[in-house]
Amino acid sequence: MTETIVKINARSRRTYGAPRVHAELRDEYGLHGGRKRVARLMRTDRPGAPQ
Repeated sequence: MTETIVKINARSRRTYGAPRVHAELRDEYGLHGGRKRVARLMRTDRPGAPQ
């Protein structure tokens, strides 16, 4: 799921937030996961994020 989030984020030039990324994951890719999970994955995957 993280790879797909990165792809969506790059395509949107990093302007999409978790709600919009979550909606696209659900509608376009058929992936299931909560908005909060998407937000957490987006936070941990950004460059310079604390490990």
